[in-house]
Amino acid sequence: MKSIVKIQAMGLEKLNNAEFANFMSRFSDLVNTTGTKEEAPETSALGFEVADFLVFEEDRSTLTDIVSRSRISLQTEDMGSLDKERDSWVLFLFSVLRTEKGSPIATRRQAANTLYKLLYPYAQCYRLPNQQETAQIDGLLLDMKKEENASLVELLGLEEVITGLEETNGMYAELTQQRTHDQAALQLEESKVVRNRMGEYYDYMVNVTFANSICYPSEIIDTFIKDLNALIDETRALYNQRIAQAKANKKE
Repeated sequence: MKSIVKIQAMGLEKLNNAEFANFMSRFSDLVNTTGTKEEAPETSALGFEVADFLVFEEDRSTLTDIVSRSRISLQTEDMGSLDKERDSWVLFLFSVLRTEKGSPIATRRQAANTLYKLLYPYAQCYRLPNQQETAQIDGLLLDMKKEENASLVELLGLEEVITGLEETNGMYAELTQQRTHDQAALQLEESKVVRNRMGEYYDYMVNVTFANSICYPSEIIDTFIKDLNALIDETRALYNQRIAQAKANKKE
């Protein structure tokens, strides 16, 4: 009597999105190597319908896209406007300081020179990547608010500039945080739906394959089951390694 080799349970629900996508990609490769039945091309050599596998492949492509892409959120347009606005505040601030450096009024000239030297490291901050610019503007504002600089800011009438720049930069930072949160929530929800559907198709294809290994045994099916079990063993080992490393890092 031919021995029956069962297909191991994988426990797909415990894998993170990257692990899940990688496992399904390699599962797909194994299926593709088996081909179809000569007498029934619409049926895979493993026994399930090719049409079902194609639906599975569409979902796999979608999940791969979810894992790899960076979504453009609804906040992007507002963030672009705020970025331009805070750039304008920065450019205006340094324009005022450069003009006042040439003022015939000694006190204004001295105040402008002092602030310009202090803030010069931030002069090109509007050219930086957005997150770096946010941090640089925060630093600029902190310097302008220091007690020793308050009288200089007041003398040059820059209070409104500080307020405008602070409000704009603050709103930009809030939208950045909100966009990050929204992206994570959206991707989590979207991936959950796709993963559930893929899991159902995977279970169906695996169960049909196992049934065919008993009713219609073949070398192709035997090889597939052996290779799939090896893939499951490898995936499980890598998952356990990741969890063990995470626990070790937490203890440290």
